[in-house]
Amino acid sequence: MTTPDFPQLPGINTEDGLARMMHKPSLYEKVLRDFHARFIDELPQLQVLLAGADYAAAAHRVHSAKGLAGTIGAIALQDLARQLEAPLREGQAPAGEQLAAFAAELERVLQGIRSAFPG
Repeated sequence: MTTPDFPQLPGINTEDGLARMMHKPSLYEKVLRDFHARFIDELPQLQVLLAGADYAAAAHRVHSAKGLAGTIGAIALQDLARQLEAPLREGQAPAGEQLAAFAAELERVLQGIRSAFPG
């Protein structure tokens, strides 16, 4: 059951996200807007934690992103967060490629939300 007037969003399976929100477009839009507000400044904050070798705090932030990405239907972002979280949980810096892939996908998701729901 899809909602034809709900915008398609880059990096987000809106059918999955709507199903998680009991097919309530207004609720889903609110959750998407909340996701955007929560993660708009995530990358600079994560970079500060990584620069300070605070891998536990970075893992916590990435874990939150992983869970909320799944909630909104951003499956690729969820998978990239899972990959980024693994070395952090071990107290190690992630590979630069892992961070770059996560950052690019997060920006793609955020841009899509921002474009679909301005203001």
